[in-house]
Amino acid sequence: MMTKTNAVLRSTVDTPKMRTAVLQAALHTLGRRTLTVDFEHGQWWVTSPGTGAQWSVVDCQTAAGVDYFGFEQVSQGEEE
Repeated sequence: MMTKTNAVLRSTVDTPKMRTAVLQAALHTLGRRTLTVDFEHGQWWVTSPGTGAQWSVVDCQTAAGVDYFGFEQVSQGEEE
């Protein structure tokens, strides 16, 4: 008999703790000094205030099963 799991994607959780985790991951991954994170439309978004570039946050997993955040750029923004 198969059992169902109600796995919740971390990128769809709106809590202060998750906001911090998303921001820390974005700062490390995107290599920018200033970023903002916002939870809208059921997911996290990362924006570079200096350029307007924006990324959507996605859940990823390595082959070894380690969870991490990925960032899909949705707008380029302007050069600083």
